[in-house]
Amino acid sequence: YGLRIAKCLPWTKRRIRNELDEKRDAMVRDAEAEWNELLDDAAKTEAQTHLFLPKRTSDRDGILTLLTEWSRKERELWEGGRASGAIYHGNEKFHEFLGKAYGLFSVANPLHPDLFPYVRKTEGEVVAMMIHLFRGRTSRDDDDGGCCGTLTSGGTESILLACKAHRDRARDLRGIASPEIVAPTTVHAAFQKAAHYFGMRLILVDVDERTGLVDVDDVRRNMTRNTVLVAGSAPNFPHGIIDPIRELSELARERGVGFHSDCCLGGMILPFVERLQADGRLDDVASRPDDDVDVIPPYDFRLPGVTSLSA
Repeated sequence: YGLRIAKCLPWTKRRIRNELDEKRDAMVRDAEAEWNELLDDAAKTEAQTHLFLPKRTSDRDGILTLLTEWSRKERELWEGGRASGAIYHGNEKFHEFLGKAYGLFSVANPLHPDLFPYVRKTEGEVVAMMIHLFRGRTSRDDDDGGCCGTLTSGGTESILLACKAHRDRARDLRGIASPEIVAPTTVHAAFQKAAHYFGMRLILVDVDERTGLVDVDDVRRNMTRNTVLVAGSAPNFPHGIIDPIRELSELARERGVGFHSDCCLGGMILPFVERLQADGRLDDVASRPDDDVDVIPPYDFRLPGVTSLSA
């Protein structure tokens, strides 16, 4: 208690803020130095450093040659397989296919479905595929509309949109003006961003040092009347551990709040692992003493408490 009071004193607050600023600046300097070392000598020259618009147009072939070389050098940094959470498929032919597909729609703008109807069609069908993959129900299944979704720029934007949706819903239906998110400390940093962007408070709950799992009772104790969202990961960002989604989502449902299952980092594999398990093809990978225990615990829209999911 005395330490908390001391931290509130003006002198102590200035001291802490100054030390944090010094540490942050040192981290930035070290990171910039490390990243610059990854560039070759030519990339550091004035000829390949452009801080202003050039006075003359550049030769397209020259630009493509330079970009091809830079792409080759970057591939050397990750194609050895020691890249976590950055590259998800290293097959060169597949990358070539992606490049051609992206190029065909490089000027498409989904905000104008009257001009790009096939982009709208593609997005809708991809969303439908994901709803099916993660055991959701569509408007064809439910009279109330079922699941819906959208394509985003990545996991961070998906989490941001989910947090905003739950904030807005709680504000409109429950009049909550100071919304809170409760989640394990292992959730993705995008929840920090969402709390900052949307005026929410993020309450992080410690996980067990041995198992890496959060205690559901600890989450319950941190929930208040302002809680609008509980979140968990399948799997989580630091350790690849699946949070107790079933228990956490049920807790959220009991309290009448939303639950977000974040499957952005590896969660797309889980439905297929389940299929392998169901086909009896995981015997050499996972051995459980109890046949009734699933290798992959439920994490998706099969659970009635899961109100949003990112993948």
